[in-house]
Amino acid sequence: MKLLREPLFHFLLLGGALFGIFAFAGRWTEARPDRIVITPGLVENLRLGFTRSSRREPTPQELDAVIEDYVREEVLTREAVARGLDRDDPVVRRRLRERMEFLTEDAVEAAAPTDAQLNEFLQKHPEMFRKQGQLPALADIHDAVQRAWDSARRKQANDEAYQKLRAHYSIEIQKTAPGAAAAASPSPTTTAPEGTKK
Repeated sequence: MKLLREPLFHFLLLGGALFGIFAFAGRWTEARPDRIVITPGLVENLRLGFTRSSRREPTPQELDAVIEDYVREEVLTREAVARGLDRDDPVVRRRLRERMEFLTEDAVEAAAPTDAQLNEFLQKHPEMFRKQGQLPALADIHDAVQRAWDSARRKQANDEAYQKLRAHYSIEIQKTAPGAAAAASPSPTTTAPEGTKK
């Protein structure tokens, strides 16, 4: 019991408590979900966005309004996600899908195709370019063939990326048999993730 009366013990106990409080508070403030930081880089992006759409620099009051609008959007978006409003919304899902596909397209090498590659593409897909039963020469429709080739490459990249991601999921599709009563229990069709199939 003499230890409890020692000033050194009290000092160490108080120091340990303060250390714990500050360590916890530091972690909490670093990863606080309710903290919105508007960096100079973000302000510059908002300013550039205003300049592009209005074709003039914003006044200080207009820039403040743009920043406040961004903060409003961020607050409401976070609250909507916290309440689960982003789930099962077809518009949100479509937009997220588009963004994922855009990331994939962005990763596709931007090298221009050779004439040999375009000619091969033209020969494989003549129905896309045939005019009045005739297949024009590559030189006459070069730009159209290149656009179609680029589009096909982006689609292929998206499909390959999707298949890689899909392999991580177990897909279960439940369908009722044709003519079965609506109350009948569906028979599940399951696709196991790659690597778990036997």
